[in-house]
Amino acid sequence: MLPFSYAGSWESWRGALRKWILSLLLAPLCGYLLWAYATGTFTVFDTTALIVHEAGHVFFAPFGWTLHILGGSLFQLLLPGLFVVSFLRHSYRPGVQIALVWWGQNALYVSTYAADAQERALPLITNDPSTHDWWNLLRAAGLLPFDDMIGYAFLGLGLLTFGIAILLPQILL
Repeated sequence: MLPFSYAGSWESWRGALRKWILSLLLAPLCGYLLWAYATGTFTVFDTTALIVHEAGHVFFAPFGWTLHILGGSLFQLLLPGLFVVSFLRHSYRPGVQIALVWWGQNALYVSTYAADAQERALPLITNDPSTHDWWNLLRAAGLLPFDDMIGYAFLGLGLLTFGIAILLPQILL
């Protein structure tokens, strides 16, 4: 005789799979986004991020030069962040996980843009390097030599966010 009930064992496996299925689906997506980041591949997710970025400039334009310029990157992080907060308030874990991955992807995007401030090598919509948001912001703040460190900070936040999104079923037991 087995020391456990086969039916009970299946139920516990099914419950665990049910709890972790979204994490199992999101992990390869996070891997793909990291691969795209590492190889400099522009994806459909980056296109979406660019649209949100540009909308941020429009949204924050009335609030002065700094917020107008920062508004693109800020909106990229605020918008998915609002979804995270909303889903948390409603205790909807799948929504939180998906919104965290969205936030992390945008953090990777901002990381690339911020780290490019000195070089200004990324293609811009305007084709004018003097319109590079992070170049303007960091130059005005006297922080241009630290663009790589700022980029790494956003990269770290993105990686941390991916980890939280995938491990959320364990965190929120």
